[in-house]
Amino acid sequence: MESLKSSKIKNFESKPIISSSESSISAVIEILKSNDAYEVFIEDRGKVGVITIRDILKASDLPNMKASSLVTSVSKILPDDTVARAARLMSDYRLRSLPIVEQRAIDGAVTAQSLCRALLLVRKFDNVAIYKIMKKKLITINKNESVVKARSLMVDNNIDHLPVLDSGKLCGILVSNQIVFSMSPKQALGRDITFHDFHDRRGFSDWKVSGLMDPNPLVSALEEKATEVLKRLIDERKTYSVVKLWDELQGIVTYRDFIVFLAEPEKLDIPVYMVGLPDDSFEAELAKAKFIREAATLKKSSPKIEEIRATIKSEKASNDKHRYEVKVSIIAAGKINSYSEEGWNISAVFDEISSKMKRLLTQKPERKQEREREES
Repeated sequence: MESLKSSKIKNFESKPIISSSESSISAVIEILKSNDAYEVFIEDRGKVGVITIRDILKASDLPNMKASSLVTSVSKILPDDTVARAARLMSDYRLRSLPIVEQRAIDGAVTAQSLCRALLLVRKFDNVAIYKIMKKKLITINKNESVVKARSLMVDNNIDHLPVLDSGKLCGILVSNQIVFSMSPKQALGRDITFHDFHDRRGFSDWKVSGLMDPNPLVSALEEKATEVLKRLIDERKTYSVVKLWDELQGIVTYRDFIVFLAEPEKLDIPVYMVGLPDDSFEAELAKAKFIREAATLKKSSPKIEEIRATIKSEKASNDKHRYEVKVSIIAAGKINSYSEEGWNISAVFDEISSKMKRLLTQKPERKQEREREES
């Protein structure tokens, strides 16, 4: 794994997808669609930027916009940069590819898929069940809801995949690409809906999720090995797998959930401690990665945070399993906020802790004080 992390990114170079900053958004959509891509790179006067499917999904008045209106800057990757740095940028910026730049020009690209192919070779996940990696907090939509509502859910929750339900059971999945590609003028005309209609909402509110979703989503079993799931993602050219136990949805996994294991450590400007973390298990490694990532996110949203500390206690049961008790303390503006959780899976325990931290730290001051009084 360490050898892969330190590998030069030039060893994974592929052909970049590039568009002009003067192109119309409809032309950009056509480029993305023809390449089945999530992002396109933009070169403009020596500067390099990117437009993603998510950027297009969020925007309004697209028919009258040029590509330059949606471009966001992205950190440059040089051919001699490491896989670890590329993986960190992909994770932080939520991108599936990055431009490789030489002499201020885009010379190539590195994709999440190419890095995940290499990740398969190091056999990191051969004995790891997919439920230990998946995201457990699922946002879903009913098949009879409108595509407009689906778009809002994706934008509001910063996601690209919506499992679709029929009477509570999985019947398909809607991906952000499907919505954006349907906004293509060529595609829209075939549905008697114009590119302008999508944004003016004329007649578009009746366009149902069931008419756009993929009725055959990629599905994995809860105990399936992560290596096999990742291999099927690559072989079937999917960007996700929904995870089920019998007929019940349990979570979803994407390339980003694998890429994080290649990423170089987060750089934090506050002390973050983990005391008592086991150092000999995959679950502990995953818990640490999640905790550090969450600490970085919280620091960005709450600048007054001065220190974050996690204390882990474990007790061995008769069946050789360990039960974990985790307490997290956050010092902010001279006050200490504490959160605790316990369970048999340390990674899942940190998932619950992270949810509590996010909920309480984003509450309005009066609601937060009321909650603290209730807990005391």
